[in-house]
Amino acid sequence: MPRAVRACAPCATLTDAEVPPPHIIAQVPVRAGTLVDMRRIGDIHTFEDRALQRWMTRASFAVLGATAALSVGLMVALGACAPEALDRPLAGVLGIRPMDWFGMCGWFAAFAAVTFALLAVHELVHAALFKLFAPRGVHITFGANWKAGMLYACAEGVVYTRRQYLVIALGPSVAVTAAVLIGAIAAGCPVLAVGLAGVHLCGCTGDWYYVRTILSDPAITHCEDTTWGMRLFGAGEDPGADDVDDREAAA
Repeated sequence: MPRAVRACAPCATLTDAEVPPPHIIAQVPVRAGTLVDMRRIGDIHTFEDRALQRWMTRASFAVLGATAALSVGLMVALGACAPEALDRPLAGVLGIRPMDWFGMCGWFAAFAAVTFALLAVHELVHAALFKLFAPRGVHITFGANWKAGMLYACAEGVVYTRRQYLVIALGPSVAVTAAVLIGAIAAGCPVLAVGLAGVHLCGCTGDWYYVRTILSDPAITHCEDTTWGMRLFGAGEDPGADDVDDREAAA
């Protein structure tokens, strides 16, 4: 059944009230007191879309390869030009200092621990942005699809504007990556900083796919978040709606 959107600018929540005509999927407020008819453009089923998952895999491997190359290059460059700036445990690998096996184990342990912590931080940033742009009283939920190996934050049933959803999708890529780089460099571990930032970005490729999809179609004006992915909406009636109505009237 078509669903309508309860006015709450600039985003909205879906309700069963004021059901729009059959060719209209939803009604979304663009300003207080003004409802604009929306049509559904498409859906993204994140956990079932094989093309999406292949794209994510290719993008993740590309980021991982670039991260490995940049990390090794930075380690060698710092070892040659500024050894005092190099992560202390890695200096032993290059023979600049005696090998510190205990320090090396600590370096890898820190890498692993922070990597796992970033999974949660990533979703918390999504959740904070979902909440920021959502109507008052909306609850953000968290979940996981273990088969797909993904965690997610969700504002089920909330329709966001195009710009809002782009900010929500890109937020962790920018904020978390910047925080990791600043924190690890401040701790005297620039190579660790690059490695952690790169591994985190490997987990952002699903967000990038959303952004790529939205930017590729100027007709997309709103996005509804769901536990299985997202719905894409555009302004105005479905171009074929009048023809459908004419055929129904003739019948």
